[in-house]
Amino acid sequence: MLIYYSKEDLIKFLKAELKAWEKVGGGPNLLAFEFDPKTTDPKQLRELGYFDNVDSWIAGARIKALMELLEQVENTDTIAKR
Repeated sequence: MLIYYSKEDLIKFLKAELKAWEKVGGGPNLLAFEFDPKTTDPKQLRELGYFDNVDSWIAGARIKALMELLEQVENTDTIAKR
């Protein structure tokens, strides 16, 4: 599926999302990463500080994902090629 959307509007949206996630959990844990809770050892998560502030962890992981997407969008040509 191909969706047409203004590149500028998408960049504005992503930047607003980044700002919102920066306010969650008393600030993001920028060392956080996404993981599969079914396969990740809770002991390892405890050592990494996941359970100290789950909201901060989630915010940090989402910020990383949004920053990666923002970079891709900013570096993408605005003309769609078929």
